[in-house]
Amino acid sequence: MAGDLKALKCMYNVPSGASSKSPCLYCMAPPHALDAEQQLKKPSRADDDVNFRPVLNIPLTHVHVCTLHALCRITEKLVYLYIQFAWKLQPKRQSLDAIKKIEKILSEMGLHGGQVKIVADTKRSTTSHEVPILTSLGGVKARRFLTFHGEHGKINKSQKFSTINYGLWKKLHNAIKDHGDNGAARNRKAEVWISLDEVFRMLNIRVWNKTDILKLKMALRSFGKSMQEAWSHQSITHYMVH
Repeated sequence: MAGDLKALKCMYNVPSGASSKSPCLYCMAPPHALDAEQQLKKPSRADDDVNFRPVLNIPLTHVHVCTLHALCRITEKLVYLYIQFAWKLQPKRQSLDAIKKIEKILSEMGLHGGQVKIVADTKRSTTSHEVPILTSLGGVKARRFLTFHGEHGKINKSQKFSTINYGLWKKLHNAIKDHGDNGAARNRKAEVWISLDEVFRMLNIRVWNKTDILKLKMALRSFGKSMQEAWSHQSITHYMVH
């Protein structure tokens, strides 16, 4: 069974709605316990949660988040991590330069009507700590960050977009080039996108065999590991590990 995170949590009587960090649909672990090995662990909520009352008697081993929702939420998270990285750069001149490049990339994709402005989020910022606004991505735009779009993910040309480019993660990646990121750190960030590309390439397979399943598990593990190494385990959400 597949569905969006909020619907699945409702069906399994998990509180707090659609939070991507806590509580977990599959276990009782706190948010900071998520790591690259999480997807290898057997779901334990049915045994550990006294309030576990599923609407349908379908084991959690047969439940997953809709892949379209996962793609959107994972890509949103990765884009925002780049925005945060640029936002925190010092000196301020470097930060402004990197942010301007990211704004241009996102605007050319058509986000926010083609007029993306990265400013402080007034609702989440405090007087001592400003944070940038969040970006929101639909499935069509999220797919453009990957190099593999699948037969159902290709975007038709229009008067607004005469050419459609994929693999836009590379442009985003280059936006912070030479801005406080050494070669090793940049390579780790690139590996996140490369492994995510492989995961969604495999999800387009129509007929699966045992080798495909093993390769998918390896790709998921590679993505989780690279995410943890590039951005820390605190950036990992349930969309990334289940």
